[in-house]
Amino acid sequence: MSNNQLTLKPINDLLGESFFIPAYQRGYRWTERQVVELLNDIRDFQQQSENSKKETFYCLQPVVVRKRQQSWEVVDGQQRLTTIFIILTYLKDIAALLGKQRYQISYETRPNCAQFLQEIDESRSNENIDFYHICAAKKAVENWFKQQDGAYKLKFIQTLLNPDDIGKNVKVIWYDIQEDIDPIDVFTRLNIGKIPLTNSELVKALFLRSGNFGKDDANGQISLRQVQIAQAWDDIERALQHDDFWYFLNNKDTYTNRIEIVLALIANQLTFNNPQDIKSDHYYIFIAFFNWFKGDATLQNSTEATTAVAKWEIVQQHFLQLEEWFEHRVWFHLIGFLIDQGVSIRSIFTQNSTIQGKTLFVQHLKQEIFNKLFTTDKGDLKALITKQINELEYGGGDNQKLRAALLLFNIASILHNPSTNIRFQFDSYKKGQWDLEHIRSVQSRKPERPDAQKQWLRSVLEYSTKISVPQNTNDYTLWRQQIQAQPSPSDLHQLCLSAIDVLETQPFSSSAFNDLYLKILQHFGESSETEVDNSIANLALLDSHTNRSYGNAIFPIKRRRIVELDKDGTFVPLCTKNVFLKYYSHHAGDLMFWKAEDATDYQAEIIDTLTWFLGDNNLEQLV
Repeated sequence: MSNNQLTLKPINDLLGESFFIPAYQRGYRWTERQVVELLNDIRDFQQQSENSKKETFYCLQPVVVRKRQQSWEVVDGQQRLTTIFIILTYLKDIAALLGKQRYQISYETRPNCAQFLQEIDESRSNENIDFYHICAAKKAVENWFKQQDGAYKLKFIQTLLNPDDIGKNVKVIWYDIQEDIDPIDVFTRLNIGKIPLTNSELVKALFLRSGNFGKDDANGQISLRQVQIAQAWDDIERALQHDDFWYFLNNKDTYTNRIEIVLALIANQLTFNNPQDIKSDHYYIFIAFFNWFKGDATLQNSTEATTAVAKWEIVQQHFLQLEEWFEHRVWFHLIGFLIDQGVSIRSIFTQNSTIQGKTLFVQHLKQEIFNKLFTTDKGDLKALITKQINELEYGGGDNQKLRAALLLFNIASILHNPSTNIRFQFDSYKKGQWDLEHIRSVQSRKPERPDAQKQWLRSVLEYSTKISVPQNTNDYTLWRQQIQAQPSPSDLHQLCLSAIDVLETQPFSSSAFNDLYLKILQHFGESSETEVDNSIANLALLDSHTNRSYGNAIFPIKRRRIVELDKDGTFVPLCTKNVFLKYYSHHAGDLMFWKAEDATDYQAEIIDTLTWFLGDNNLEQLV
């Protein structure tokens, strides 16, 4: 270690160098904030140093390198080097006038990145995650310079690239380690304490370290298998970046790099030769894999994998199992429901390893679902479901069970038709916040604030006249003219004229609103105090934004909003759409009213669908 060299180098001295980014390094990941902070720091230094001695300099964090033939292997500092390269790319024309050229960056497993950095094409930002972050950084640089004085580019680049004989420049801490030192060990020690470095990046370093592979030929070319693992790693991460896949497996976006969900499955199956209490350690996954690679841990229920390639095959097998569940229509819905209810993917994975055959696995999943909703044996299944569904009441501590029952109703309805390819959108469901929405308005939820009361009346007027008026206007002339133009105004039109009168009265009268509110509910048959309106027969799933946007509106207004959302392609759960379109009603009658018989038919459909789904006679259809 004594031969390691620590020096200060101006950025100018790096311009003739070539840097090599090895496979164990993560890709470029600096955020816009980090890029802007660097630019601000250099600008602040430049302004403060104008009256300083030439020896003054701004110092960047270390760049740790190791000599590698004609280039430098970057052990640490890739993010800073790449960011400076992007800045130089943006300022390359001015740099050329000063006789300055950029240094070179090449990649062991990302050959396209080197070419992309030379000419950053923002139209290709979605090709891969590296291009995305590079384009975002370039955009941040461009926006930052647009905010500066027009002539500032020259001052900035002079500060960035001044040699030591001119001074007032930018330098890096240059740390040149001996060639016989393992760079992966240095990389790990340097980064283990940094928050940005994740478990997956450290585990990737373990897999891609050169010592795991032989050479493909006498010229010392990188092992083809090493490149394949690096590419497969990126393929898994890319697949898990699709939210429909991710939110099938998770309720939240808990990992910086989503491949960690696969690595965590394996880490939790590893048994340490010397038991360690490290489950709570932030780097538990990395520590587990590190012990596995050293031979100090074994994988449960698996033949021992002695090589990095064999261990990687196990990672792929775990991912392929998750992918198979995602692609399989029935497993997707059953597992997706259980994950939503708090069952861990690790638990499901463990159970699957002990169950032989698809039929038994489906039976197990259905039993787990039954146990989430009910606390007794099946017995007379329909009678049990009917009894417990009838006992659920909104606002009485049953909201979680009601939400679970309605979610399962949606899933069971989809699975009941084996010929459809509809899938429940767990990503939309989990990324939003979902309310139990009353189908028929509830008097106890009458708007109380004047602004909410005004909005409620406006929604009735918009529904009745088919005219929308901007929220911030107090001019209701269009609505009044539309209503008065009717050849024979209906009772509803008369109520709307009263609504306009209430809206135009200054100051606004909540007392007048309350009287009119009851009359409008009576008109739509929604004013009965005796009807049970907190049962599942009067509830559906709806996202909170849509729900709260119209509050306790009358049924026809809610129905119209649901139709608008569905027409626009906004995710509306199947059964929510069906109930507002009255598909479950045996005698639909007037679509503008939600009657007692509609609620009865709807609840009967829920009970029948859950009975079919949780029964034992549908295994052939589900498997």
